[in-house]
Amino acid sequence: MRKILYFVFLNIISFSVYGQCLTITAPNGDEYWQVGKTPSITWESNGLSSDVILEYSINNGYSWIPIATVPNTSVSYEWTIPNTASLQSLVRATSNTTVDTSNSVFEISEDTSSCNIVVLGSSTALGTGATPIENSWVNLYYTTIFQKNTKLNIINLSALGLTTYHILPTGTVLPDGVDVTIDEDRNITEALSYNPVAIIINMPSNDTAEGYSINAQLDNYAALNTAASNNSTPLWITTTQPRNFSSASNIQIQRDVKDQILSIYADKSISFWDGIADVDGKILSNLDAGDGIHLNNDGHAILFNKVLNKNIAETTCLGGSLGIEEITTNYVNDLKIHPNPVKDHVNIDFTSEFSGELSIELYDILGRKLLEKKADFGTGNNSVPVLLNRNNSLSSKFIFGTLTFTTDNKIVQKSVKLVLN
Repeated sequence: MRKILYFVFLNIISFSVYGQCLTITAPNGDEYWQVGKTPSITWESNGLSSDVILEYSINNGYSWIPIATVPNTSVSYEWTIPNTASLQSLVRATSNTTVDTSNSVFEISEDTSSCNIVVLGSSTALGTGATPIENSWVNLYYTTIFQKNTKLNIINLSALGLTTYHILPTGTVLPDGVDVTIDEDRNITEALSYNPVAIIINMPSNDTAEGYSINAQLDNYAALNTAASNNSTPLWITTTQPRNFSSASNIQIQRDVKDQILSIYADKSISFWDGIADVDGKILSNLDAGDGIHLNNDGHAILFNKVLNKNIAETTCLGGSLGIEEITTNYVNDLKIHPNPVKDHVNIDFTSEFSGELSIELYDILGRKLLEKKADFGTGNNSVPVLLNRNNSLSSKFIFGTLTFTTDNKIVQKSVKLVLN
């Protein structure tokens, strides 16, 4: 025991003297990384004297597979995900005797699907004011959500000078006196052609600058919202942003449109005013990119965090395939698990041409069984309720499992993935 304590003490002294530290920041648990995609392994370090050896495990750390060896000055590595699907993945970084491992497991998936989020906007969404462009709110948002779930993809259709009239649905008849042509390469119709899981609109101030009234702007947002609703596509609308207008009436229009967007669209609105605007309705001086119109890096970072905090990506594109694999059998159809995200229960709905037995098994991300249930089903429509025990100590917000449908002469098994609410 004395030798062991002495060894530990020496290690503590060594760490203190040389100041070496190494901490993995991604993947650090619950990520969903697809085979063939290229997210980044990232880490923080200080005082390293040796190269950093990167490895990964697909069995929760029981064994390790080499990834790469990189210089000790590096803090990230773009990793093309290998074809080794696993729910029990970890990454380990080692430099001499300094080691760190992902805090908890992440998933490597063979799923090849993607989820598009389309951004419609003008110069701010395009990235004007941010230096370099990677610091713009859209690019920060894409990097962050892709690092968490590689299914996610941002399609940015923004362009300089656009107004809400430019992005109206193709074929919309514009009012007399509006000298604008709808941009059919960058409007809501084009956005919907990408089959998006969500659309975000960011039109800060060009409408007011062009002299469009409060009602005109709100009418255009209503038309955009209707187009998205008719396509069953969630739409988020950011408010107007402060701009250093010389006209007090223009500043008031910005305020009024902002208030109306927040009131009308409620949880589907995002305030790009609070924390950006000074008391006079102009841009806070420390966030101004220098032209009184656009935001600098700090301003873009605020917008990014406002969008990220809406959890748009998390609620529209879950890892896996929103909970279930596609059913291709000829006797079980219309499989649906809801609600997902789940709080304390789910319903498993499906139709079947035969009667049989459904076996349900659910596990946490470490493979520990949380639930096992069997239920009979009949021909036609079926709905099987499942109560979840939230008293289990879960290491993540994800639950995995299998559904096994058994009839007299057929067995079909399907994977499920639930997200805890």
